[in-house]
Amino acid sequence: MVTSTQKTSNLLALQNKWFVTAFFLLFTTITFAQRGSITGKIVDSATNDAIPFATVVILNDSEETVSGAISSEDGSFAIGNLKFGAYSVKVSFIGYQTVTEANVIVSKTASNVNVGSILIQPQLESLDAVTVKAQTKTATTKIDRKVYNASDFETAKGGNAADVLNKLPSITVDPTGNVSVRGTSDFMVYLNGKPTNIKPSVLLGQIQSNNISKIDVITVPTARYDAQGKGGIINITTKKNSTQGLSVSVNGLLGGAPWANLTDVYSKHKLKDDRYGGGFNITYGAKNLTVYGGFNYNMKNVNGKRSGEARVFVNEPQGDFFHMNAKNGERPEWYENYTANAGIDLDLADNKKLSFSYFYGNRNEGRAAYYIYNTFYADADQSNKDAATEQFMYNPNVDDRYGKYNTFNLDYAVELPNNASFKMAAAYETSKLSRALNNKNYFYNSRAEVDNDVVNDYANAFQADDYSLSDSTPLKGLRFNTDYEKQIDENSTFGTGAQIQYTNIEGAFKFNNTLVTKDLDNTIDLTRTVYAAYADYTATRGKLSYILGLRAEYGDQTLENGTTDYVPIFGADLQKKYTQNKLDLFPSAHFSYAINDANKITLAGSRRINRASVTKLAPFLYRRHFEVYVVGDPELESEYLNNAEITYETKAGKNTFSLTGFYRGTDNTVFRVNTVTTTVENPELNAILGEDVLIRSYTNAGNSTSLGAELNINVIPSSWAKFFIGGSLYNYQIKGEVFGFDVDQNSTNWSLKGNANFTISDKLRFTYDFSRISNTVTSQGQNDAFTVSNIALSYQPTEAWDIALRGLDIFAQNDTGLDTNAFNAANQQIFYQETLYERNGPVFELGITYALNMKGKKKKAKDFQGNKHFK
Repeated sequence: MVTSTQKTSNLLALQNKWFVTAFFLLFTTITFAQRGSITGKIVDSATNDAIPFATVVILNDSEETVSGAISSEDGSFAIGNLKFGAYSVKVSFIGYQTVTEANVIVSKTASNVNVGSILIQPQLESLDAVTVKAQTKTATTKIDRKVYNASDFETAKGGNAADVLNKLPSITVDPTGNVSVRGTSDFMVYLNGKPTNIKPSVLLGQIQSNNISKIDVITVPTARYDAQGKGGIINITTKKNSTQGLSVSVNGLLGGAPWANLTDVYSKHKLKDDRYGGGFNITYGAKNLTVYGGFNYNMKNVNGKRSGEARVFVNEPQGDFFHMNAKNGERPEWYENYTANAGIDLDLADNKKLSFSYFYGNRNEGRAAYYIYNTFYADADQSNKDAATEQFMYNPNVDDRYGKYNTFNLDYAVELPNNASFKMAAAYETSKLSRALNNKNYFYNSRAEVDNDVVNDYANAFQADDYSLSDSTPLKGLRFNTDYEKQIDENSTFGTGAQIQYTNIEGAFKFNNTLVTKDLDNTIDLTRTVYAAYADYTATRGKLSYILGLRAEYGDQTLENGTTDYVPIFGADLQKKYTQNKLDLFPSAHFSYAINDANKITLAGSRRINRASVTKLAPFLYRRHFEVYVVGDPELESEYLNNAEITYETKAGKNTFSLTGFYRGTDNTVFRVNTVTTTVENPELNAILGEDVLIRSYTNAGNSTSLGAELNINVIPSSWAKFFIGGSLYNYQIKGEVFGFDVDQNSTNWSLKGNANFTISDKLRFTYDFSRISNTVTSQGQNDAFTVSNIALSYQPTEAWDIALRGLDIFAQNDTGLDTNAFNAANQQIFYQETLYERNGPVFELGITYALNMKGKKKKAKDFQGNKHFK
C-alpha cells in the first residue's frame, strides 16, 4: 500500500525530473539559438543516381573552410552548428567535376536551409577526337564497408542481384542461386538501407540487375545494423530518378541457347534453355513531391545434367554396401519472377520528409530430375557385385517452390534544431510460401539396356512407390525502429536508436508415401521477436576517424510442433514446444587512419549472432531424390561469432590497391550433416522408412574459423580502359562432433575474380569477366572448384538507348561437383556420395533499355536564401 507521504515524495521527484528536463531544453535552445544548418543531396547529373561519400565543404565569405561532411548512402548530407551568415557549398568527388553553390544564407528566419539536389557532372576527357567519361573506381573501401559500382558488371545486366553479387570477391553464388559470403550462406540482405524478412536467395532473385546502382558488402557491421547473420550484411541500392518532370525507362531481354533445346527421352519433358523478360519504371518529380513505380518480369530456363554415385553401409550377406549410382540424367531448372513497386516521397517542409513504398513479388522456382539409378549390393569399390540384387530404377522428381511477397515501408525523417536529426521507420511484410514435390520410383527389368525399357513402355510396368508432399509456410513480419543523431561538435556525432522486429511463420506439411505407413504430416508455429537498442559515437581526430558502438538484443523465440512422434534422426522424440529467450550484447569498433593522401589503414571488429532459419528448424521430412531424405531440427540454437578485419589501402595515380586481412570465428556452429537409415546405424528409423538411404539434417556440432586475406585492385591505365581484380585466400577449419564421430577438417580456400571494361568509343563498350572458386571442405566432405567466364558488348547510340549483347559461360565450364561421406564412432565409413552437376553453356542474351526524361521547361533557380525551386 502506498502512503500519502510516498505519493508526495514521488510527485516531488517527478516534478524535479520535469524541471531538469525543461532546464536542459532551455539551455540547449539558448546555446544554439544563433546557429543553423545546411542540408542537401548530391546527384549524378547524367544518371540521376545519388552520389554517396562525396566530399562537402562549407566555406565562409572569405573562402575559408568552416565545416564539412561526407554524403551518406542516399547522397544526402547535413552540416549543422553554423553561425548565421552567407556560405558557399563546395562538392567534390573522384571522377566528377567540382561544383560550388554560392550565396547560401543561414539566418534567423531560415536557420535550417535545404539546398535541394546538387547536380555534379562526370569529368570528360578527349582522346583521339573522341570524348569519353572519366573512369570511376569499381570498388571503394570505406570505414565500415566495401562499395561496388554495379554499372561496371555489364555481363550481369538482364539478370538479377545474385548475378551481380557473383562478380564480387569473397562472394559465391552457386548454380541454384544460393549466395555465400566467405564460405557462409547465412547473411542479411538490406534493400536501400532497409532489412527484410525474405530469404536472401529469394529476394536477390527478385531484384533486377538493371535497377541496381551499387552494392555495399558490410562484413563487419556497426552497432546500427542488425546483429543477425554470420556473413554480415549486403546492402543493395537501387536506381532512383531524382530529376524534375516525368521520367520513363523501359527494358527488354531475350536470350538462350536454342541449339541446346531438346526433349528428355525418359519423361518427354521439353527441355528449354531460353530466358526472356522486361519491365518499366516511371518517376514523376515536382518541387516537394516524387512519385515512382515499376514492374518487371523475368523468366530463365537452365538445362543441365546430373550424375553420381552413392553407397550406404548395410553389412548384409549380399555385400557390405548398398550402391545407388545415378546415370547421366537431365536436370532442368526454371526461375520465374514478377515484381512490382510503387512509392511516394514528400518534402513536408525544408527539414521534414515522409516516404511510403510498396513492393510485390511473385516467384515460381523449381527443378526436375529424370535419373536412372543402378542399384546393387557390393563392396565399397563396387567389386564382388551380387548380380542377383541388381535393379534399375527410374526416378522422375519435380520440385516446385512458390512465393508471393508484400512489403510496405513508411519512413519519416526530420532535421531538428541544434544539429540533431530523428528518423522513424515501420515495415510490414506478408509472404505466402508453398512447395510441391513429387518423387516417384519405377522398377525396371534387370537388363542393362534400360533405355529400351523406356522406349518399349516398360517403365510403368510396376510402380514401386510414390512420394508426394507439399508445404505451406505463410510469413508475417513487422519491424519498427527509431534513430536519433546529434552532432556534438564539428568532429563528433552521437547516435542512438531502438528496434522491434516480429516474425511469425505458421506452416503445414503433408506427406504421402506408399512405403511409409507412419503419419508424417506435421505443422509448426514459429514466433520470433527481437528487441534491440544501440548507441554509437562517431568522431574524427586529425587523421584518425572512428566509430564505437554497442548493441543489445533480446531474442524471444517459441517454436511449437504439431506432431512430436516423428523420425528420430537424433535419437529422441520431438518436444511440443521449444523456447529460446536470451539477452546478448554486441560491441563493434571501426577505425580509419589516413597516413597521407595516398595511404590509409582501417581496422574493424564486432560480435554477431546467427539465429536459425525456418528451413533448418522445420521438422518436415522431404524426399529430395531417390537416395536422400531431408529433415529440419527444431532444437537448433543460435550461433555466435567474432569478426575482425584490418585493411591497408594505397593509391597510385588513378589506381587503388586494398588488402584486407580477416578473421571469423563461429561458436556453436550449425553443420549440415548426413547419416543413414540402415538397420546397422538407425534401426528405429529404418523401421519407419523401410529402406536404406541417406538422411540429411542440421545440428549444432562444434565451431569453425576463417582466417585469411582479400585483395582488391582497381587499375585505370587510361580513360578508355579499366580493370578490377579481386581475390581472397583463407584457411577454413571445421571442428566438432557429428553422430559420435569427431570432425576436424580444414582447407585453404581461394577465389580469383576479374572484370575488364574497355570504352571503345563514347557509344560502345566491351566487358569481360571471369570467376574461379577453389575446393572447400564441408563438415562431411568437400565442394569442388568452379570456373565461369562471361563477355558483354554494350552500345548506346543515344543517351536514351542502351543495347547490350552478352555471352554467359562462354567456355562451357559451368560444372559443380561435391563429395560427401561420414563415419561412425567406430571409424567405419557408413556412406559415401559423389555428385556432378553440369549446366549448359554458352548462353547468349540481348538486352535493350530505353529511357526518356520529359522535363518540360522547368529549370533550377535559387532564391535569396539559397533554397532551390523550379519555374
